[in-house]
Amino acid sequence: MSAFKQFTTKDVTITPFDANKGFSFIGTAMTASDVGIEVYAGQNSNTDLFISSSATPTGFVYIQNTTGVYNSVKQLYYTNYLTSSTGDLAVTASIVPGVTREDDRLIGQINAPRFENYLQTSLTQSRAFPTGSGSDGDVSVISIPAKLFGENIVPSTFETEYTSSGGLGFKVEDDGEGNLIITSITGSSGYGSGLYGSAIYGSEGGNIGQVVGQIFYSHGIVVFTTSSMAALGAEMSSSLSNLDNLKINFSSSIRIYENQYRCTINENEFQYSQNPTLLSGSTDEVYYDFVTGSNFTPYITAVGLYNVNHELIAVGKLSSPTPISQFTDTTIVVGFDT
Repeated sequence: MSAFKQFTTKDVTITPFDANKGFSFIGTAMTASDVGIEVYAGQNSNTDLFISSSATPTGFVYIQNTTGVYNSVKQLYYTNYLTSSTGDLAVTASIVPGVTREDDRLIGQINAPRFENYLQTSLTQSRAFPTGSGSDGDVSVISIPAKLFGENIVPSTFETEYTSSGGLGFKVEDDGEGNLIITSITGSSGYGSGLYGSAIYGSEGGNIGQVVGQIFYSHGIVVFTTSSMAALGAEMSSSLSNLDNLKINFSSSIRIYENQYRCTINENEFQYSQNPTLLSGSTDEVYYDFVTGSNFTPYITAVGLYNVNHELIAVGKLSSPTPISQFTDTTIVVGFDT
């Protein structure tokens, strides 16, 4: 049998805890059913998005078309950065209200974003997006599924390396603020160079330190926008074997809530048991003599947590039956993670 007691706010503690886990994938391991990382090529063209027969396919498991990838990335992340690397601004005016609506007047000009793009930092981020045709209208996208990155990719943990069959390659890392920085170049490939890169981080030689795209941590999306780095997606789409030359490392962040419920039994509570095994007979309500004595103490074997509808939602089992003290409060802490 059971006895019930209402929790108060001081009895319940819910604490968020962010757990991080590192991942490293090489080659076709990315296409495994329990992974699902995709590498897409995006291209600016006049291809009809809804006519699959005329669209160029890209991806390994979830096939998309290059025009759709290009326009999706453009719409979500870059529409406000097409003519200015720090964001296109629309000019608006301020209203000074009067006594009546006819007395309202407009003064000054305020610059505001022309479009709403996903922003992940309060710092002014420099972005650029290719709008040309051919190689001047290509992007590459790495899509990491939510089942891997959880809440978000942990900033400053993403890095990718690629080495082509000809020995040319690069290494790119994120800077913790959403920018992708090229940190090393193998051979004279010129990765990172091109119209859409910028060397705002300085240069240690060649194109080292150049911004070559952006990473959107909470979406698991990596976008390369420089004219040379954007060729990565096309190389991956042309042959699955090229994927063997690609390596991706990152850490995921998953928020876990630690729930703690303090079940306190005061010294004067729950000193009577409704367990039917204490009855001396099966048809009467006569208890055994030891139950009616002053030294009798019920034992606790389990604690159940109920919602407001009196539905059992969790059970905590004690390792051994525990007597309820007659002289001091008894507290049992039930903890679990969600």
